[in-house]
Amino acid sequence: MNKYIQPIIIGVLAGVCGAILIKMFVFPDGPLYIVYGLGIGAFFAYILSNLAGNKKVAAAGGAERQLAMGMRPPLGKSLLIPYREGFVAKLAGLNLALDGQEFVQLTSPKFACIAISPGRHTLTGAFGGFAGAQSKAASFDFDAPQGGVVVVRINARMGLVQGAVVFTPETDLAAVKAKLDHFQMAASSPSTL
Repeated sequence: MNKYIQPIIIGVLAGVCGAILIKMFVFPDGPLYIVYGLGIGAFFAYILSNLAGNKKVAAAGGAERQLAMGMRPPLGKSLLIPYREGFVAKLAGLNLALDGQEFVQLTSPKFACIAISPGRHTLTGAFGGFAGAQSKAASFDFDAPQGGVVVVRINARMGLVQGAVVFTPETDLAAVKAKLDHFQMAASSPSTL
């Protein structure tokens, strides 16, 4: 709950400031400025609460980016390259875990690269903060071939009542490489699973 205190306080302050400005310049007579102030405050508190689960994620270094863009896994390993695109929940951090171990948080448009052992794996994604309560977590089961590359596109979708995280496997590595060339890369921690 304590991660929501700051967004609520900022929302209250934004609502009070907005109400004062509206009272001064838009509706000098009557109580309508109170309604607008409440709306402004609720909007700011809602948006900032959705972002309350975001973490500071370091950018990947040159060597990590070169490994990812080369799409050649280390000997005896496979590469998993998840990338996130789309406008829906763009700034909300999506926590990714492989077989239950969290390794990165992605906003849109960003990608990550992690060396994994070959075999059957499960990639899961869930939003942090208040956005997590509004979206269904998702999972994606896949087989990682030794010396192979698994690329997964991740999108957030809005629903009538609840949003969803959608995983889509990509097979055209040349097209993915061209797309990821314009994306920022987030550092995975750990870099190998």
